[in-house]
Amino acid sequence: MSGNHQSVKECTVKILKDLERIEETFVLSRDKKEAPDFFQTVKPFADEVHITVQDWEKYVKEWISAVRPKNIHTQQIDSTVENINMVSVQCFYPDTREKRFKGMIQSIKYVMNDVLTKIH
Repeated sequence: MSGNHQSVKECTVKILKDLERIEETFVLSRDKKEAPDFFQTVKPFADEVHITVQDWEKYVKEWISAVRPKNIHTQQIDSTVENINMVSVQCFYPDTREKRFKGMIQSIKYVMNDVLTKIH
């Protein structure tokens, strides 16, 4: 496995772990029913996720260019990046619509697992 393949795999696995934290935070926030302090809680978490997502986006687009995997396209990656950045903030707010939130999580996981499957 080349260096780029390994970077894609590592970033993808890290984002999947971040998604677990995002889902846990969503459940806790919904149960608490109060919005957190944006600058002390939300922003640091979202910034941490965003850094990983930026790396993943760069690596996965390079991988797509080089390998041309079937049914994975850069537009999907752009949408996935946008969705991850949204859920990393929305998970903290109890008024976030559960159905939409879970739909985005499901969509993100589908793309992540598709990438992991095709990178081997």
